[in-house]
Amino acid sequence: MVTTTVVFVHGFLSSDRVWSAFRELIRDDPALGDVETHAFRYATSLLSWHPLRQVPTFDEVADSLRTFLRHDLAHRPRLALVTHSQGGLVAQRTLARMLADDDPDLARIRLLLMYACPTAGSDLGLSTRRALLRANPQEQQLRPLNAAVLDAQRAVLHRLVHVPDPSMRVLAFAGESDAVVSPASARSLFPDTGVLPGDHFGIVRPDSPQHRSYVVLRQALLHLAVEDDRSRANTVPQPRTPTAAPPPANDGELVDLLLKVPGMADPAFREQAYARLPPRVREQLSRPGPVRLELLAALDTLRDYRHLAAGRAFADALAALVPEHPVVDELRERLVALDAA
Repeated sequence: MVTTTVVFVHGFLSSDRVWSAFRELIRDDPALGDVETHAFRYATSLLSWHPLRQVPTFDEVADSLRTFLRHDLAHRPRLALVTHSQGGLVAQRTLARMLADDDPDLARIRLLLMYACPTAGSDLGLSTRRALLRANPQEQQLRPLNAAVLDAQRAVLHRLVHVPDPSMRVLAFAGESDAVVSPASARSLFPDTGVLPGDHFGIVRPDSPQHRSYVVLRQALLHLAVEDDRSRANTVPQPRTPTAAPPPANDGELVDLLLKVPGMADPAFREQAYARLPPRVREQLSRPGPVRLELLAALDTLRDYRHLAAGRAFADALAALVPEHPVVDELRERLVALDAA
């Protein structure tokens, strides 16, 4: 039986002690007897008063985590990264840098589970933070829509999540009472998300095996073990049934389908759909006049921002506005295909 190694990564101004409840619950859970836990520690503080020390940047912390996985956990075949707050940004940066280098250690990482990760930033005390912590490189990465943070997320989404047969599962959870990281920021563009009880710190302080924050981690670890066991048991390659590729992207036909969506001719409806797109996509949308021209221009923009899964986001928006409509179901495959164009 292959052991799953959980690597806990704490957040800003925090420490590995934040994970004590999780580690005790895993240790006492008979169903997780093959799971071992480790905590990755890194320096995080408001300021560095020591003349020979500095607050490390995200890139430095990400490379430190990468070194920890490569050397401290060299012989662990199956790794799961579990993070809180800023720790999720560190993990995403690590994965992005590993992707850029085609790092073979990436194959060992099978799960990324993030609690209250500020992928879209945190507004809490923003003006005060900017004034008092100008020199803190970690705080700068916590500001809304930081370019380096979004680039790392884009790499994770494009090369690890939105791929056929992904080898890594990525989960993102928000705290329902969290005033530090909003649910929108915690879930961001990740497709597998949820909301858990607790505020920013309560979300990682489960007080029993029934606490939902522990339940989701437990289920993810059990799912990972079952999937791996099933994969190893299936030693004889099975022929794969080819799936029908979506029809070639013809923007004229696609616009015809879009216009069959109830309400699409109404500018207010279209604005509601656009409002659900990533902010960077919304900013680039144009309104050239007639609805057909507007939709053609929108398709071009979705294609330009395929790295943000803009086509999938638009399909999700239409499904939310007109649930279970057959035209919307037919559109989904075509819109998602724009992300791979």
